[in-house]
Amino acid sequence: MKLTGRFETTASAAALLSLHGGTDALAAVPSLSEVRLDGSGAVRAVFTPRSTFVPMPFAVKVAVERVEPAGAVLSVHGTRGPTTLDVLLRLEFAHSGMATVVSWAADVAVRGPGATVGQRVVRDLVAAALDEVLRDTAAAA
Repeated sequence: MKLTGRFETTASAAALLSLHGGTDALAAVPSLSEVRLDGSGAVRAVFTPRSTFVPMPFAVKVAVERVEPAGAVLSVHGTRGPTTLDVLLRLEFAHSGMATVVSWAADVAVRGPGATVGQRVVRDLVAAALDEVLRDTAAAA
């Protein structure tokens, strides 16, 4: 499934791009815990979206595929029991007045029992969770 979103932040594109490779700012993101870098340089964490009715923590691995001055491409692999989630996330940054506009597009694949939940429900949950963690991460930058 393809999802998109957009929001504004006071963080600069440079500050947002500086988040890759470090864990201090990411550890301040409310929906992330146990944030660490693995041997390959990928970020590993437990992601518990606040946008769900009940806590649903996912073990996630976030790898930076590409970084450019105006954006980045990340691959995210998440697991919760037998459910897996793979996301290819494209981020674009544009300066607008006193803010940075963050546009995101995600190609999402859900496998396992979680994929059997109604497509509309899964779509809405994943979109809300992505938007939430991106906004919170931008706020921590």
